[in-house]
Amino acid sequence: MSRLGFMSPATPPLRLLEVRGGVPDGAIPLGPDRALVIGDADLDGYRVYDMSAALATIEVEAALLPRLTELEDFPAVGSILRGVPAVIERRSDGYRLFVPQELGQFVRETIDDLRSGL
Repeated sequence: MSRLGFMSPATPPLRLLEVRGGVPDGAIPLGPDRALVIGDADLDGYRVYDMSAALATIEVEAALLPRLTELEDFPAVGSILRGVPAVIERRSDGYRLFVPQELGQFVRETIDDLRSGL
């Protein structure tokens, strides 16, 4: 189960917002004063930047994640595939990866190769 969220017509695109000035409840911390908010939220009092076009969203099953990263505590910010920056969110059926949009196709193709045993 790997897909680029912004390319899937059956799935509405995710709204990805980077907020600065604190970490709102339910957000993924990116640093002490920054966070990624997925979807809509009350963000009064924060500086908000729309990251929807900047990040590709890729969903992977839990069994595949150890082959992508050494990170173990989620949500997390780190690298996958030996250097690709990513934000990783745990989901009930696996994980959601947020990577720079320009690397999305490379990450998806590499995940497909890993899944097929290459």
